[in-house]
Amino acid sequence: MVEALNGAAHAKSAFWPLEASITLYDFIRSLTLQCDCIAWCLQSSSYSCKVKMASRLKVLGVFKALHRTRMDVFKEDDRALTAARQKINEEFRKNKNETLEENINQMIKMAAGVEVFLRQDVIQAEHVAEDRIQLRPRESLLLENVPYCDTPRKKSSSNNAPKQSCNDAPITRCE
Repeated sequence: MVEALNGAAHAKSAFWPLEASITLYDFIRSLTLQCDCIAWCLQSSSYSCKVKMASRLKVLGVFKALHRTRMDVFKEDDRALTAARQKINEEFRKNKNETLEENINQMIKMAAGVEVFLRQDVIQAEHVAEDRIQLRPRESLLLENVPYCDTPRKKSSSNNAPKQSCNDAPITRCE
């Protein structure tokens, strides 16, 4: 049966996701080993296995969040999208063999901070002329217009009196 699997693996198929050098037998064997490992971890009552699985899920979650944010922040900018994708993947590959739980948690916090920074503080700008830049802010960054209050606040004579704010002042039209 092994020979039949090996022979069938070399036939090209549009649905075969792996390189041609890997046989179907090797692919099934690796899947079986992965399933056995996952089953052992799920059945095992050891703390370290559960912690490793939980931290792997956290790492995968922050990895996906970074890529979603990258797609949102750098929309329609192929050069920035490619550079951000390469940098994210490079940093995660560089630290994929980290085993200390506190270092992993620290890197997860840093990646989450980077994701928040990208989402809240980065906007797209495009040079449209030599001395002009066109900003393209995302909907999540736009704020509602607040009317400008030109009148100074009145100081109250007593501490119990409510202070007048710009929102309480009547809105006048500037002409």
